[in-house]
Amino acid sequence: MVALCVRVQPLMHFVYFVVLVGVLVFIHELGHFAWAKFFGVRVLTFSLGFGPRIAGFHRGGTEYVVSALPLGGYVRMLGDNPRDEIHPGDEGKSFAQQSIFRRTVITVAGPAMNLLFPIVLYFIVFLGDTQLSPASLGMVFPNRPGYGILEPGDRVTSIDGEEVHTFYDLTRIVERSAGKTLRFEIDRDGEHMEAEVTPVWAYKEHPLDLVRRVGRVGIQPHHPIAVVGVTTQASAAGAARMATFDVVVAAGGVPVTRWIDLERAMAHNQGSMVPVTYLRPVPVKGALGGLVELDVYEPRVATLTPEPGEGTGPQRAGLESSDLYVSDVKAGSPEHRAGLLPGDRLLTLDSRPITLWATFMQDLRKGRGAVHEIEWRRGDEVFTARFALEHQRGVDEHGQEVDAYTSGIRHWVPTRIDPLVDNPHPIRYAMREALAATAEMVELTVFSVVRLLQGRLSVKTIGGPLTIFRVAGVAAREGALNYLALMAFISINLGLINLLPIPLLDGGHLMFFLFEAVARRPPSLRVREYAHIAGFALLVSVMVLAFKNDIERQWPRIVDQIAGE
Repeated sequence: MVALCVRVQPLMHFVYFVVLVGVLVFIHELGHFAWAKFFGVRVLTFSLGFGPRIAGFHRGGTEYVVSALPLGGYVRMLGDNPRDEIHPGDEGKSFAQQSIFRRTVITVAGPAMNLLFPIVLYFIVFLGDTQLSPASLGMVFPNRPGYGILEPGDRVTSIDGEEVHTFYDLTRIVERSAGKTLRFEIDRDGEHMEAEVTPVWAYKEHPLDLVRRVGRVGIQPHHPIAVVGVTTQASAAGAARMATFDVVVAAGGVPVTRWIDLERAMAHNQGSMVPVTYLRPVPVKGALGGLVELDVYEPRVATLTPEPGEGTGPQRAGLESSDLYVSDVKAGSPEHRAGLLPGDRLLTLDSRPITLWATFMQDLRKGRGAVHEIEWRRGDEVFTARFALEHQRGVDEHGQEVDAYTSGIRHWVPTRIDPLVDNPHPIRYAMREALAATAEMVELTVFSVVRLLQGRLSVKTIGGPLTIFRVAGVAAREGALNYLALMAFISINLGLINLLPIPLLDGGHLMFFLFEAVARRPPSLRVREYAHIAGFALLVSVMVLAFKNDIERQWPRIVDQIAGE
C-alpha cells in the first residue's frame, strides 16, 4: 500500500503540472490563433506542446496537434518564416503581408490572453468567499484618528450614507478616503450613534519593497481574548492569586470570549464580589521528548471584589490586557542583556508611555539602530535600561537582501473575530478583488524583473519546470481554489515574460515591428537570423539557470555532494 502511494503521488503531480501548463499554453496560443483567423491569416498549425506528434487532426486548413513535450506550444501561420512560399491562392493570407497594426495585434493577443485569463481565475477563487468578517471593531489603536471616537464592539452600519455590511466594505471606503472627514453610523450595544473620523495616510507594505499609500483610522476586526495581566499583587486579583497570562472564560456566571466581554461583565460592579473562572497555562516539561513546547490549561476559580471608583471593572480589580506584558525573551538578545524577563510589564520608551505593543514595535523599528531607553515593571519594582535592536542581514523568501533590525521580545495576546456574516454582494466583490489581485500580481512580477536587473533580487529565485511541477502538486492538494490561484500567478508571469524584447518571444517580434514602423522597412533577413540565434542562446541560458535552481531546491544534498567532490 505504501509503495502504491509513493507511485501515485508523482503521477498525480505530473497530471496537475500538465493540466496547468496545458491550459496556460492553450489560452496563450488561442489569442494568436483567434486574431489571426479574424484578420484572415492562414493558420497552418495549432500545437499544444513541442516535439513528436501524439495526436491531431486537420480542419479548415489548420492542423491541430498535441505534441509529446508539454512545456509550451505554438501557432504556425503562413508567412511566419520569411522563406515560406506563398501560392497564388493564399495571396493576402500570409502573416508577413499584413499591416504592422494587424501583426502587432496578433502578436500581443497571446500575452494579453495570459494577462486577462487570471481575472477569470481570481473571480472564481473569490466567489468562494461566501462569508466575510462583520463590520464590528475588535481594537481601536491609541493615537490614531478613531481613538476616543470609535470603541471596540462598535458595529459600523454605514459611512457617508453608503451601507457597510462587512469589514471589507469598511476598509475599502477608508483606504480611498485619506484626508476626508467621514460620517460613521454605528450600532453601540443596540444604540444608534453617529461619529466623524478623518482617515490619515499610512503606508501598506508589500513584498519587494513595494509600498502603497492608503487611508487608515486605526481599527481592526480582531478582538483580544481575555488574557490578563495582574497590575499589582496588592490588588484584588493579586490577593486572589491570579497571575499574568491567565485566560478568563467566565465572570459572574457570564461567558467571556473577548476582553470586552470581561469589561462588560464587570462594568457596573462597585465593590461587590464576582466569581471569575479562568484557565492557567502550565508548561509541560519535555513534551514529546522535548520536541515541542506544550502548555496544559488548568481550570481555576477566584472571587474578585473590584474597588469602587473610576475606571473599568477589570482595572479596579487589578487586571488589564496582557498586551504590554513580555511573554518571551530571546536568549542573548539586546533586550535579554538589558535585563528584561518574561512577565515584565512595559511602561515607557524614551520617556514616552507605551500604550500598545504594535505601536511600540513600530517606534522601535523606526529608529532602526538607535539606542533606546526602556522602563518596565516587575512585580512592584521598576527597572530602566538602554538597548538597541539587533541588526540582522540576510535574504528573505523572495531572495531579496534584507537589512533588518529585529526585536528579541514577544508578547502573547491571542485574538478572535466575531462570527462571519454572509457576503451581501458576492459577484461585485469577486470581480473587484479579481481585478485588484491581477493588478497586484502584474506589479509584483514587473518589479521582480526590475529587482533582478538591479541586483537586489537573487537569480536563485528564478524557477523552472521542476518548481512548477512541485508547487502545482502542493497547490492541488490544498484545494481547487489554491490551484486556480497558482495558475493565475503563473499565467501573469508567462504573459509578461513573453512581452520582454527578446527575439523568439512575442516581445522580440514587437521590437522588429517597431523598427519597421520607424525605418519604413523590416530588418534584413540576416539581422533577424542573428537576433534569433542571440535570443535562443539567452533563453537557453535562462532555462539552464532555472533548471540548476530547481535541482538545488529539490535535491540540495546531492548538489552539496557534487560540489564537495
